[in-house]
Amino acid sequence: MTRAKAAFAVAAATILFLVLVASVLPVLGPGAPAPLSPSWIGDALWLERTLDLAIQAFILLAGVFAIVLLLREEPGGARGG
Repeated sequence: MTRAKAAFAVAAATILFLVLVASVLPVLGPGAPAPLSPSWIGDALWLERTLDLAIQAFILLAGVFAIVLLLREEPGGARGG
């Protein structure tokens, strides 16, 4: 994969992540009440489902980016053999 393709993949993934964040953040507006201190992080994520979804979207984005990096072609198009 050329550098242009890699740059495009990074830019597209970043734009997708920003669109997802922009669609989720308005739900977490300033009128949201402060949560009671949860006993563990799972409670907080269960109460704030949008935060949980944002974290899952970031994990998926990171996984896709890692797969793109693993499957990229060698420079010059030559594969060892």
